[in-house]
Amino acid sequence: MKLNNKVLVLGYFGYTTNQLDGQTVKTRSVYEMIKSKKEEIRSLDYFDTQQFSHSIISPFHMVWKIIKCNKLIYVPAHNSLKYLFPFIYFISKMMRINILYIVVGGWLTEYLRNKKLHVSLLSNIQGIFPQSNQLTNNLRQEYSFKNVNYFPNFRIHSFEPSFRQNTRTFKIVYMARIFRMKGVDAIFRLAKHIDDKYKNGHSFIIDFYGPIVKDEEEYFKAEIEKFAFVSYLGVLEPDQIYSNLNEYDLLVLPTRYSDEGFPGTILDAYYSGVPVIASNWRFLPEFVDHGNSGYLFDLDKEEDFYAYTEHLFNDREKLLKMKHFAFEKSKEFSPESAWQIMKPYLVN
Repeated sequence: MKLNNKVLVLGYFGYTTNQLDGQTVKTRSVYEMIKSKKEEIRSLDYFDTQQFSHSIISPFHMVWKIIKCNKLIYVPAHNSLKYLFPFIYFISKMMRINILYIVVGGWLTEYLRNKKLHVSLLSNIQGIFPQSNQLTNNLRQEYSFKNVNYFPNFRIHSFEPSFRQNTRTFKIVYMARIFRMKGVDAIFRLAKHIDDKYKNGHSFIIDFYGPIVKDEEEYFKAEIEKFAFVSYLGVLEPDQIYSNLNEYDLLVLPTRYSDEGFPGTILDAYYSGVPVIASNWRFLPEFVDHGNSGYLFDLDKEEDFYAYTEHLFNDREKLLKMKHFAFEKSKEFSPESAWQIMKPYLVN
């Protein structure tokens, strides 16, 4: 095999401050996936755009790394796509570098409206890779992109869930950024429902993990104090996620976040053998098999959120079946399936 490709992964890795969110985890996962296949390419490097905030020479460092590659895997957030991408595109044309854009989140279709320059530039790169089939189709239909291909979200792991059942308590977990648009307020309303119906919620535990959005901190802490069975347990390191989620019966994500794509927290739950209850919002129906890997509820029918939770609390046989189905669902989103999509672009 001829090894002729020099690959650079450019995105927000968050290594400087160990920032952990959907953007940084996806960027790191893409890099680690390619690193595991390094024998099939000539060289692999990365550039962390978080360095822009910590080093005045970092832009020059980035340019130097770009001109040394011939395959650029670009994993941008909003500002990077808006301001940095045109510059990167200009360099890529001069140096004959192929750009592969890995899309994180579900915001790209709306973002590109009234951005004719970006649409034109993106139509001329080698590939655009959204993590949702629906988003892939939307981009093809609305912007006539010919270079869009579905690329699944994934994690690199070797975890095997225990499918444990908590007999004395029913343990519910939320793991994502903590702010109301992700549905944190709906979870507190669920807690109120449990508190009223089950007399102080002695049969339930609700735990929150994730970074707290600064403007939400006062609200969040005040709500936590209202319930003896609700706790905030900080931010999990990547190597702690699956063993911790494995202890829970159910993950909840009643999100109404406008940029929602394929939330990594759902994927982490599946890898851990934990079903989910999520809102019927944007692309989520593509990833939750209603009645099997979890349940979906309409945001204007929040009582269904409570009912599905209680149903699994009362029917532990159904819960166990859903735990197994969730883990089986996780196999659709493997690093190997992602690599098979990316490989033809990187190995030639």
